[in-house]
Amino acid sequence: MRDVIYADAPGLDPGDVRADVYIPDDADNAPVILMMHGGAWTFGNKLSALGMFQARYFNDQGFVFIAVNYRLSPAHPFPAQQQDTAAAIAYFHEHATEFGGDPNSIFLMGHSAGAHMAALTAIDPDYLDAFDLTPGVIRGVVAMDSAAYNMARTGSDGDIPEFYHSTFTSDDPDVWTAASPTLLVEETTDIPPFLLLYVNRAVAPSRAKELAEALNSAGHKAEARLVKNRDHKSLNDRLGAKGDKVAPMIADFFRDQLED
Repeated sequence: MRDVIYADAPGLDPGDVRADVYIPDDADNAPVILMMHGGAWTFGNKLSALGMFQARYFNDQGFVFIAVNYRLSPAHPFPAQQQDTAAAIAYFHEHATEFGGDPNSIFLMGHSAGAHMAALTAIDPDYLDAFDLTPGVIRGVVAMDSAAYNMARTGSDGDIPEFYHSTFTSDDPDVWTAASPTLLVEETTDIPPFLLLYVNRAVAPSRAKELAEALNSAGHKAEARLVKNRDHKSLNDRLGAKGDKVAPMIADFFRDQLED
């Protein structure tokens, strides 16, 4: 089902808040994956920024797969992207059964900037609180190869890369902290289990490990795992392709959460 509008507000362009819903044959109470695309928060959409194989693979595994558009910067700086992520979760939690999905089996996934968005929405309860929900409505999170989990020290030299400033426009340190999942982990938040995937590139491995450690230290479940023979782009582009080992890993992780 193409172009499902998941949010409605004065001045909101419906094109910014559309999602494509891929439904397995005879889906009934199926688990649901919401996928947030990458693109440095500034470009890409639910078609152009996803690999060719993801929807079909996860449908074949019995999941409803939802590819989500969201508002892009610089026209819509942070936290617009986070607000849209939460709005999409809230909408499909309410309407999951209309698409053959189970509202109590919603999973969140993202690549690059989308991984940052997925992590932040599942860790900072304020975004879902706006919809009278908690992060506990998410059964599990797969975050793929973001280097932005700790905005206070993102670059290899500790500086924030210049291109981040088009999204996180303020020089106020409180804004950078508010955009940093690693710095917002709390024991009292009902944070879902995390699988943090990363490839062998600068910064991303250490940031994923740091977030996993913060989550585990606060009593939550998280694992940071290296994906070999993939780079930042091919991790997403080849996900679910023939011979790919990452998509089965993700499907198994999601199924494990359904058994808990």
